[in-house]
Amino acid sequence: MAEHFIWRHSNSGGGTESFVWLHGWGYTRAGFQRLAALFQKDGHNNIFDLPGFGETPMLFSGAGTSDYADSLAAQLDKNQRHIIIGHSYGGRVAIQLAAKHPKLVKAIILIGGAGVPRRRSIPYKVRAAALKILGKLARISDQLLGTEYRQAYTTRFGSEDYKNAGELRGTLVSAVTENLGPVAREIKCPALLLYGDGDKEAPPEIGKRYETLIAVSRYVELKGYDHHDILTRGAYQCEALIKSFLKDLDHE
Repeated sequence: MAEHFIWRHSNSGGGTESFVWLHGWGYTRAGFQRLAALFQKDGHNNIFDLPGFGETPMLFSGAGTSDYADSLAAQLDKNQRHIIIGHSYGGRVAIQLAAKHPKLVKAIILIGGAGVPRRRSIPYKVRAAALKILGKLARISDQLLGTEYRQAYTTRFGSEDYKNAGELRGTLVSAVTENLGPVAREIKCPALLLYGDGDKEAPPEIGKRYETLIAVSRYVELKGYDHHDILTRGAYQCEALIKSFLKDLDHE
């Protein structure tokens, strides 16, 4: 299936480098247009719609980041090593691709990349465990008694992403419950880790954790940016940091 599945994308620029841009959850390739436009003279840019977003259809129900990486690998030129730039969920796919298909990847760049567990307080953990039990009880009641408690539970406690996921709900659940720490340890290529100090969805602690996991990595914290505006207001700062990273790559 992977060989025939097509990820819709836009391409532009020219040169010897190949940039692959992977957007975050809830975005489309339009989310990277501003930043990618700053690399027109640096290489060839492929800005993808991830499966289930924009113009790319779903892979299959419950597909995980590993499945996304395998499918993406089938889209890429096998005779070239690519620079993979992933924001948020796209960072998860970049991690999987670099670990599973190292011959295709020259370097990865995570911008607010997710994928490793955050530190949580004991009260938070207790509440999360209680809600998990409540959700299971609601599902069992619906199955056995024909109630509709699960929908009420989702409306009351589900995140906006979860509520809006539709057919991608299984993929979202798979992502938020996975731990890519062991996968990140397998990465041999260099990694640049860019995180906004105001990011609540993928806070700096995640980037710092990836820095300890990926053998050759560089962590940079951008002051005054959150999970979203790091791609817009922060585009020029990201550009400067990425180009400095690429220059160092060429000298290695």
